[in-house]
Amino acid sequence: MNKWTFPTQIYAGPDSLNRLTEFNNESILIICDPFLKDSPSLTYVIGLMDSKNKVTIYTDVVPDPPITHVVKGIEFMEGIKPSVIIAIGGGSCIDMSKGIAYFGRKLKHMDIKSFIAVPTTSGTGSEVTSFAVLTDSETQIKYPLVDDAVLPDEALLTPLFVKTSPPSVTAFSGMDVLVHALEAYVATAANNFTDALAQQAIELVFTYLPRCHKPTATEQDRMSMHEASCLAGLSFNKAGLGIVHAMAHQLGGQFHVPHGLANSMLLLYVIGFNCSRNQEVAKKYAHLSAKLGFASHKASDGDKIGALLEAIIKLQRTLECPMTLTEFGVDKATSEPKLNLMADRALEDMCYRFNPYPANHDDLIGLYKKVL
Repeated sequence: MNKWTFPTQIYAGPDSLNRLTEFNNESILIICDPFLKDSPSLTYVIGLMDSKNKVTIYTDVVPDPPITHVVKGIEFMEGIKPSVIIAIGGGSCIDMSKGIAYFGRKLKHMDIKSFIAVPTTSGTGSEVTSFAVLTDSETQIKYPLVDDAVLPDEALLTPLFVKTSPPSVTAFSGMDVLVHALEAYVATAANNFTDALAQQAIELVFTYLPRCHKPTATEQDRMSMHEASCLAGLSFNKAGLGIVHAMAHQLGGQFHVPHGLANSMLLLYVIGFNCSRNQEVAKKYAHLSAKLGFASHKASDGDKIGALLEAIIKLQRTLECPMTLTEFGVDKATSEPKLNLMADRALEDMCYRFNPYPANHDDLIGLYKKVL
């Protein structure tokens, strides 16, 4: 029996930040990426609230948020006792804020009435997912915090912060959206509901991500990618992901490859791997390729899948994504000794269990070798 709810209230559009004007007499903690401090966009957001509320800014946010930073954030929060937390940032900022809000409520019994996420990249979908990825700095192992209680109460999808995203951030975060949707589409917990969300996200990515990568991107282009990210998040939150993510988490942990780029490197090879070992997966991807217009409905499944892979490669090249670790700047002498460790940890990653084929250690080693 499938149970469907969207607990997070989603506000989308250029005026979605007006939701913040409704707060009155609250202690509001804004957790944001440090580069946003003193920016006109953040000043605008604060201006929506500071005349009627006490607003505090916290910017000790780093990529791949360490557990120690969550602890520091909770200690800071104890000093101001916020009733509202607003996370403004990319996936790392939102994940760290999820940890702070979650443990603040659970362990410190803080009365946090509302936890709001405002994503500044069109990528992770973290604003509507029930897990956060935190990192042990000493071991470089990423640990998932999985609980519906980490879901933000509200998500505000505004083009304000993404309008000035650098091309590489737009590219890598946008590829993360595509991988979320393509993995969710064939994950073991996929169903008609998650498929519908994933398909729409995929279509939006192929249409709008190339536009957003250009300086001529419009506000509507940016909003469409923002919505694609959210749709993909809603899909994989119920359907699961797969070994692209399980393996990419290790590339990020070991070599600090941006998460979306690590996913992009592995995507083609994992699609081919899963299709060659699971006939239902091959049929689903073939159907998707024809539906998106990449191949004729009369073409063979193999040709349809090939056309889908070609479309992905074209997108990666348009976005100027490095296709291997070597292109990214990590030589084989550095990466090869880590293969066994990364494969072992990928097998333990929570995303692994949703892959439509139970890849073994040697399978993962073989896939990693393709991106060295």
